[in-house]
Amino acid sequence: MAFTEQDLQKQIEEFAALKEEFSRLEAQEKQMRKTLGLPEEGGAGQDMNCLSPELRAQMETAMADAKRAGEARAAQSSQARVAAGSRPGAARRGVVRL
Repeated sequence: MAFTEQDLQKQIEEFAALKEEFSRLEAQEKQMRKTLGLPEEGGAGQDMNCLSPELRAQMETAMADAKRAGEARAAQSSQARVAAGSRPGAARRGVVRL
């Protein structure tokens, strides 16, 4: 199956939706960090031990929710379809491929 203009348009629309979703999640993260009194830029290097137990529980809950949302989104994404067939070059017997 050849890649068509419709396929390209569909991918562009999916990319725009993902970009919009990412922007929304970034804004939500900034708001949560501001509410919790955390620095705006943190990420994986943030030390969870310096947080109070309440904040740590909230952060763990938020991280688990984000992970589930990411996994759900990944499950929804369409996989590239490859034409099913036999082994390459096995169509003709006795033919040597160079």
